[in-house]
Amino acid sequence: MKEKDYSRLIAVGDIHGQFDMLQELMGKIIPSDKDFFVFIGDYIDRGKKSREVVDYLINFKKEYKSVFLRGNHEDMLLDLLGLDEKAIYGSYYEHNGGEFTAVSYGDAGSIVSDLGHLMPQEHLDFIQKTKIFFETDRYYFAHGGVMPGVPFDEQKREVLIWIRYQFINYPTGLDKIVVFGHSPQRRVLITEDKIGIDTGAGYFKKLSAIDLFTKEIFQVSYR
Repeated sequence: MKEKDYSRLIAVGDIHGQFDMLQELMGKIIPSDKDFFVFIGDYIDRGKKSREVVDYLINFKKEYKSVFLRGNHEDMLLDLLGLDEKAIYGSYYEHNGGEFTAVSYGDAGSIVSDLGHLMPQEHLDFIQKTKIFFETDRYYFAHGGVMPGVPFDEQKREVLIWIRYQFINYPTGLDKIVVFGHSPQRRVLITEDKIGIDTGAGYFKKLSAIDLFTKEIFQVSYR
């Protein structure tokens, strides 16, 4: 992806099943074919409309230039379902909002272990094809972040998806700005070497996106 080919490069924060917030956010952004979107991961869990979110994103991908990263919640789900041998945290899934995803795909009595046969194949394919990282001319994108002081091409998969404070609290030492989600911030975090765009939608707070060319922030609050 060459940044010069697009009018806007928009990164979207952790959605966490908040379909209504996602729709409202896109109403503010007004996507066009001159935009490139990077979704930072964690599309599912905690909110009550994970199925609607995934369905929306599948259709969005067909219409607009976009990349979808894997969040730790997608990673846990794939491990739970045995669909990614490199994922190692499936046992945590049920205690991290996965029950709401199960209900969104089934009914009030659905449980996490039902998800394998409740989810449409198209949805499973979408989640399996999410990327661990993405890179443009000036930015690295990873759901969790990076290990400071380690070259980007030597970063470990688990670090890119799962790291938190060791990344946030120290300079990255990299040649590009790292855009990340995963660790909720009170507001979009913009520093010299990192941009954090998870503003707590999963905790019924705010869903944010940013145009990385202009630093314009788009944001909606939970209602």
